[in-house]
Amino acid sequence: MIMFRFLFVVLLGAFLLQGCTTAELAVDLFKKSKKSNTAQQSDSDGVNWKVGKATKDGIGAGGVKAAPRYKIGNPYQVAGIWYYPDRDLAYDETGIGSWYGDEFAGKLTANGEIFDPERITAAHKTLPMPSVVRVTNLDNGKSLVVRINDRGPFVAGRIIDLSRASARLIGYKDNGLARVRVQVLAEQSLRLEQLAKAGKFPELSGLAQAMPETDAVVQPKVSLTTRSNSKKAKPADVVPQSAIELLANARVGEVIEVAPITTNIWVQIGAFHAKSNASNVLAKVSSIGDGEVSSVDKAGQTLYRVRLGPIGEVKTADKLLDSVVNMGFTGARIIVD
Repeated sequence: MIMFRFLFVVLLGAFLLQGCTTAELAVDLFKKSKKSNTAQQSDSDGVNWKVGKATKDGIGAGGVKAAPRYKIGNPYQVAGIWYYPDRDLAYDETGIGSWYGDEFAGKLTANGEIFDPERITAAHKTLPMPSVVRVTNLDNGKSLVVRINDRGPFVAGRIIDLSRASARLIGYKDNGLARVRVQVLAEQSLRLEQLAKAGKFPELSGLAQAMPETDAVVQPKVSLTTRSNSKKAKPADVVPQSAIELLANARVGEVIEVAPITTNIWVQIGAFHAKSNASNVLAKVSSIGDGEVSSVDKAGQTLYRVRLGPIGEVKTADKLLDSVVNMGFTGARIIVD
């Protein structure tokens, strides 16, 4: 343990020389290594969030008034499932995206804002509010920078709930669902966290905020061909941006386009350090569907994932996920790969 702490201090010192985001990531990962798996008390002030119709002056029925704040929150339970909010600067997950709209218009979000379906926002089960994420529609290649300000979606198999305007921009409003990848943008999230803790929410007043510069140690040579949703004319001799530059300059609400990705849907039951444990779980669920045990490296460790699939349709995956949860595997989720 002493040696681990010594190595951490050395690594952190090196990271500090490379930029604030890298240092924040190091601290974030260190905290996670010490975190207990014991469930805490329910986040009682954040489960019944969307209450009280708001009016234009920010005061709703029963005297409910908008009071935006930075919030992570305690673990909470909805419909028998526990969720564990976390400040995860390395968050990067795939799954099925959905959207929500008029039924919550004018009501309070989980961090005390007034929900507006025409703002570029989203609900997430565990990320801090506000956070900034890039949501990529893997079906059509559209990618959108979105601000997290609410909790949800509390539907099995859904990873993020976009506002109506966000779903329209990213191209799945009409269909209602899409295969998506959700990635935290650490620099932007840290900036909003800093402002929110100081009681500042400039994005709510419509003021544009320049995103902080991204400090990359090594800039990849890969370039992306993009098309922005902004109507500004671009000079003919513009140099293609690298992926790092593209993310650093992205603003909430800006759409870029990359090549669509062909994916399969899987129901992931869990990931285990021991392959034998993964094999035992796969044997238990083999009666409800075909699956596999596959290895993946995460944070320098090899984990063995138990997944059922591949599956072609979301409806089929939803039914399979319900069956897995009913067998007691409440942590199972839908991923795309």
